[in-house]
Amino acid sequence: MKILLFGDYSFVHLTLKRGLEELGHDVLLVSDGEGRRNTPRDVDVCRDARYGKLGGLRVVWNLLRNVRKLCGNDVVIVHSYKAVPLRCWLNALLLRFLKRHNRLLALGVYYDDPQVLGMQLKGVPRYSELYWGGRVRNMDENRERLGWHSAAECVKCWRAAAAMADAILPCLYEYWLPYAGSPFRGKLRYVPLPMVIPGGARVKGAGGRIKVLVGVQSRREYLKGARKIARMVEEVDRRHPGRLDVKYVEDVPYGEYCAMLEECDVQVDQFYSFTPSMNSLAAMARGTVVIGGGEEEFYRFIGEDVLRPIINVSPELSFEENVAVLERALLTEGNVGKLSRQSIEFVRKYHDYRHVAEKYVEELKGKAEKVKK
Repeated sequence: MKILLFGDYSFVHLTLKRGLEELGHDVLLVSDGEGRRNTPRDVDVCRDARYGKLGGLRVVWNLLRNVRKLCGNDVVIVHSYKAVPLRCWLNALLLRFLKRHNRLLALGVYYDDPQVLGMQLKGVPRYSELYWGGRVRNMDENRERLGWHSAAECVKCWRAAAAMADAILPCLYEYWLPYAGSPFRGKLRYVPLPMVIPGGARVKGAGGRIKVLVGVQSRREYLKGARKIARMVEEVDRRHPGRLDVKYVEDVPYGEYCAMLEECDVQVDQFYSFTPSMNSLAAMARGTVVIGGGEEEFYRFIGEDVLRPIINVSPELSFEENVAVLERALLTEGNVGKLSRQSIEFVRKYHDYRHVAEKYVEELKGKAEKVKK
């Protein structure tokens, strides 16, 4: 198939491109490089904020220069309703163009959109960075984020994108849930996140202190909550001196962070998540045990009865309850090694980038063949 991937987030499309190409498909990636990450792409739509509106004109020019490549594809997957860094009405025009000149248009749900945020405020899923314990939280911290996605032009663009999409592809269970009760339920196709498993992944936690890595993204801490988990880890360390070795890093480049994951036994990830994200999976693929989101209903959703590799902490539990979870998981003899082994098995089973690419093809190929242009 000829496949066009539009936009990227946390390396999802870059990793998917690799898997699809190894399956023999012709793939083009159009992306802004994820800002400062400057990830590889075939067509660059990065907007340089230094040039103001002229930066937007550069994006439009790069799209026009490559307009032939944007037509005649079997499948187009956009990572979000806001496919390029332009005003929403321009994104809506772009999506209509892609819909008209390609066989199938799929809308990815890889992060925030009006439907996801709107349902989070209503307690779907039952906890998130916006809601837990039966009420809305963190409104001041999320005011700008909520304001942007609730703006009339954004909501209008999202509705148009969801309506014209032939398929809607949430990559996480907590993104699938907000759409499950919506009018777009029939378009939903859950496809897991793709991850490359590095060679030489090894089982961790053998002897000595348990090495715990706390990675903090300073600008996104209000979304992630890593410092909250870190305080619980520190309490375990205080109560059991000499058992843990806790290391903090902040805003390090992704490649450097992955090298650190190789050396640690346990990684502190997101406090408000239901399921593992790309950051979690990068750790798990290396045999590093994740403290984060691994709710039982997620395992039921994917049909997993055995593997439970994630140390699941939750804002629904008290500080003491979460500390007790960590004590059992980290200090029970041989448990970190067991979870490390399960982490590698879990990523191989559900998230290997080649298997995920096959899943995308399985979900979309037949649908693309049925769509007449």
